[in-house]
Formats: sequence, structure tokens, C-alpha cells
Amino acid sequence: MKTPMVQLDNNLFVKFDMFNEGGSHKTRAARHIVSEAIKRGDITPGITTVIEKTGGNFGFGLIKACKELGVDVELAVGLGFSIAKRKYLESLGAKLIGIDELKRGKTPKEVIERQLAEASAYGKQYFYTDQFNNSDGLDGHVVTTGAEVVQQLSQLTSRKDIIFVSCAGTGACLMGVLQSLESNDFNVTTYFIEPEGCDSENGLFVDHRFEGMSVGVTPPFIDWSVIDRKFNVSLVEMLATQKMFFSTSGHLIGNTSAACLHIAKLVSKNTPDKIVFSMIYDHGLWYDDLINTP
Repeated sequence: MKTPMVQLDNNLFVKFDMFNEGGSHKTRAARHIVSEAIKRGDITPGITTVIEKTGGNFGFGLIKACKELGVDVELAVGLGFSIAKRKYLESLGAKLIGIDELKRGKTPKEVIERQLAEASAYGKQYFYTDQFNNSDGLDGHVVTTGAEVVQQLSQLTSRKDIIFVSCAGTGACLMGVLQSLESNDFNVTTYFIEPEGCDSENGLFVDHRFEGMSVGVTPPFIDWSVIDRKFNVSLVEMLATQKMFFSTSGHLIGNTSAACLHIAKLVSKNTPDKIVFSMIYDHGLWYDDLINTP
């Protein structure tokens, strides 16, 4: 599904993947991973069950992609993620696994490993989509997200110097879009956004409320040599940007999107000679930080 790109200011553009099927950019990677696995024979619809650990958005993408193709989905979702997301994932057709284990302190990764090891006892044939190590996810963003960004920017502006403001969980979206831009002769400067206190490149993470970025592991698909500058965003700055964007556009955007937009707006004012581009990854209705923060 092609999602809209909007020019917010003279030189600031955002792509609204919150309007994508499944509610986020993650559906693009999920659909490509599942489709490629079926082509290779790794997934047989009606027989194979897809299994994954996810904090939510990739899970919605998997449900959407797998329902289209007649494939069951089981998910291990960390208990620290949005309660609303977990409930909706189950209501929309995913089986949430390992809940008791997670309550006892197991990680989603450990739940997946145990489930895969005991697959025969459950009478299951699993395919682990493994979004953090599956390059099909990166390829999915090259051929869909990146291709759309190139086409839309080319239609909206003739300028080729661009500052790409992005964050990362796996890094597949960031790298897919970047590769597409550079292969189409855009001169790209890449700014990397993280929550206050995190440094993903060096494996430094703190607890934060920006679900989907700086998720506790170094993003496996990021080539750090292409990151030109890093910024850290506080919870207060993110929430202020959420409120501001709702006031000006009517859209309540997700936490990671607001963090990136906070920096994108600052950068666009300071560098009017360059295009600034960022993604609106998902909406903000999943997250209760805005209503629970004084």
C-alpha cells in the first residue's frame, strides 16, 4: 500500500506510514519476509506456523500478511510493551505464547527458543521470521518503502541534497530507505535518533518509553559508517512534539515518530538549503505516555 508523503514546511517532508496496512511501516517487512519464505518453500500455507518475538508493530504486519496467505501466527511479546497492542494482537488472530514464562522473568527470545526446540511435541512446523537477522526485511524496505520515498520526493521537489532523520529497531527501514535514495542520486546526510541515555552503536541502553527504537540490542542492519550525526531526545521533548503535531495537523503520532520529528523540525529550520525527511512510523493511540505524564 502506498502511503502519503506530506510537505510540512518549506523544506520538511514526512511519509505517513501510520496509514499503512497493519498500522505501521513494519507490515512492509513482514509481508516481504513471509512471501519470500513461501517462494523458497520454507512456509507451507495451512501447515506452517509463523513464530516471532515482537513488541507489537511487526506482529500486526505478520497477522496481516499471514491472514492473506492462510498462515497461522504465534508471538512472544514482552510484558513491558503496550498492553493495548498485546490485546489487539490476540484479538486480531495471533496466539500469544509464553506469557507465564515472561511473568517469571524469561525473555521473548528464550520463549521462542524453547518453543522451537519443543515444536515436535506441539505437533507444529514453525518458521521463525527472525526480523533481527532476516535480510528479507531489509530487502522489503528497499523495494517498497525506499522506492516510494524516491518516487514521492522526486515528484515534490527537484532538490537532491537531503537530511534523513531516522531511528532504528532492526535498522532495516533506515538502511532500505537510505540505499534507495543513494542509488537514485540523492546526496544523503543521515541523522540517527535515540532516547535520552541510549547509545545503540556502543550497546548502551536504558529503560525508556520510545517503543520501537533502541530496543536493547544494536540494530543488526545498520552500517554505522553512514550515520553522520546522532541525537538523543527526552521524553518531555517527544511528548511536546506529539502535542504540537496534533494541534497543527490533527494526527496523533507514535512516540518514535514524534522523537524523530522533534529533531527533523529543528534541523529543517537550521538548514533551509537542504531537504529534511523523516518517517511517521505509527499512530500514538497505542501509547499512554501522553495521558500518564504530568
